[in-house]
Amino acid sequence: MRTSSAVLTTIVLTAGAAWLYAQRRPSDMLSPQDFLEIEQLVQGYTHGVDMGPEDSSWVFAPDGVFVYGSRTVSGEKALKEFYAGLRKNHDPRQHHILSNLVLRRTAEGAAGSVYLTTIEGPDTPRLTFYGTYEDTFVKTPAGWRIKRRVYGQAVPPQLGPTR
Repeated sequence: MRTSSAVLTTIVLTAGAAWLYAQRRPSDMLSPQDFLEIEQLVQGYTHGVDMGPEDSSWVFAPDGVFVYGSRTVSGEKALKEFYAGLRKNHDPRQHHILSNLVLRRTAEGAAGSVYLTTIEGPDTPRLTFYGTYEDTFVKTPAGWRIKRRVYGQAVPPQLGPTR
């Protein structure tokens, strides 16, 4: 009886310790609500670039950073000016498509990547850009926002006629 009690006590203590450990370990998964909010933020970015009427600077945190090539745009004012100019000069034949969003939780919030494909048309649509955005997200009082976005350009395939 004493041996059975000792074995049972050991099993209960081990199971309890494992359960407590599992409760304390942070998960890499975001909640479904957080995932959907970030997905809407990511998609809202291209909507602002392509259609407006608002520019896409709203998706960034006030101290957000956008890096592409050798250029870095930092802070609320600079991002607002950059995206307002982009919106003003946007070619209505150009459409941005974001796909394959992958997100994971981090200690600061979330990180993710998404493919960017840019197509020009409509007569003979052709691929003009292809690359990825690597993003860091933070939760602000206004909701999830991009803290840092880095664009990496890939060489696009030559689809359709060239200009």
